[in-house]
Amino acid sequence: MGKLSGRGAIVTGGAQGIGGATARRLASDGATVLIVDIDKDAAETNADLIKKTGGSALTMIADISKPITAKSMVEMAMDEIGRLDILVQNAYGGGKGSVGSAVEISVDSWMSGMDQLVTALYLGAKYAVPVMERSGSMSRNIEDNWSGSSGRRSGEPPKMNVGRIINISSVHGLLQSARSLIYEVGKSAVIGLTKQMAIDFGPLGITVNAIAPGHIVTERVDAGWNELSNDEGFRLFELQYPVRRTGIPDDIAASISFLVSDEASFVTGVLLPVDGGLSIQLQEDIVMDVKNYIVSNPNLKTHFDKVDKRGNSRF
Repeated sequence: MGKLSGRGAIVTGGAQGIGGATARRLASDGATVLIVDIDKDAAETNADLIKKTGGSALTMIADISKPITAKSMVEMAMDEIGRLDILVQNAYGGGKGSVGSAVEISVDSWMSGMDQLVTALYLGAKYAVPVMERSGSMSRNIEDNWSGSSGRRSGEPPKMNVGRIINISSVHGLLQSARSLIYEVGKSAVIGLTKQMAIDFGPLGITVNAIAPGHIVTERVDAGWNELSNDEGFRLFELQYPVRRTGIPDDIAASISFLVSDEASFVTGVLLPVDGGLSIQLQEDIVMDVKNYIVSNPNLKTHFDKVDKRGNSRF
C-alpha cells in the first residue's frame, strides 16, 4: 500500500521527461495515473512500463493548448478512475517562432505560447477543482488528529487533503534569459497563478504549489548532448551548480511525490526550486568559478550554442 494508494492523478506531458518520471513515481506510490500527452507512442510506452512494474496507468492523446483538453481529461479521469486527487501540469511543447524579444516574435507565436504555458494551467484547475471537491479526501482520522497534542486547535477541523495541484514553472521564472520572452514570461506567470490558486482553493482543502527545475537532463536533452558529443561543454553546466551536477527527471518527481502527499498538507503557494542551488548563487561568483575552466577548454560546446540566419548568437 503506497502513500497515494487509491488516488487518481493526471499528469500532462506525462509521456517522458519530467512528466514521464512523475507519472512513474506517482504510480509507484499507489496512484492510478492518467498520462495526457501529444506523443502517442511515448505515452503508451510509459504507461506500459508503469503496468509492467505493478502500477496503474492509462493514456489520453491530446494537445493541452486546446481548451477542450482540460475538460476532457478530467472527465476521462472520473470515468476511468472514479476520482481525481492530483493534477500535475507539466506539458509544454515550445514551437516555431518561440525565440525572440517582444519586437521579434509574432502575435500568433505569443498567443500560442501563452495558451500552452498559462491558459492550459488555468483551464486544468478550472475543471479539476470541482471534481476534486466531489471526490473528497481519502485521508483517514482527520477528526481524531485535529484535537491531538501538536498545537492548539479550535472549532471544527477544516477540509484537508482534498486535492493537490502542482504547476511546473522553471528557474526561468526567477531568472530571465535574453530573447526568450514567451518562455520567461510564461514561467513567471505560473508562479503568480500558483499563489493565487493557493489562496482561492486552500479553504477547499486543495493545495497548489509550483516546482522550478534547473537544467534537467531529460531523454531529449540527453540526446542533444550526445549528438553534440562534447563532455567539456556538459561539465561547464555542472560547474554552475553548487551540487556539481545537473538534474534528472527523478529529482523533480521525488519533490512532487512529497508535495502531493498528506505530509505536505500545510504547504501551499510555494515555489520550490529543484535546481541544485543554481538560483541562490551570486552571478559574479558563477562567472569567476567557470572562467578558468572555459579558458582551459577552448573547444567546449553546448547545445545552447545556436546562431540565427544572420550569424548572431541566440543570446
